[in-house]
Amino acid sequence: MFKKIQTSVGEVLDFPPDVVGEGPKITITGKREIMVENYISILNFSEEEIRLETADGDIFFRGKGLMLKVILATELQIEGELSSFWFDGGETK
Repeated sequence: MFKKIQTSVGEVLDFPPDVVGEGPKITITGKREIMVENYISILNFSEEEIRLETADGDIFFRGKGLMLKVILATELQIEGELSSFWFDGGETK
């Protein structure tokens, strides 16, 4: 019931989806720093690829020297040289 009320209030007040919903919020600063909020779990990570599970599907980050610098319950920070990222199958560069 709370989720139904939360969605309705968000729609009435015209809040952006990342404020009301559970979807991910991704902030990329240059090619070296990525902040991801509202992730569910870390599915895979290496220096070349990091895969995160979110409510909207998996997110893949690819690059060189990728490191998980900060890991909190609902947000994490990735540092390294980002070359691309994509959601499930649709690549965005």
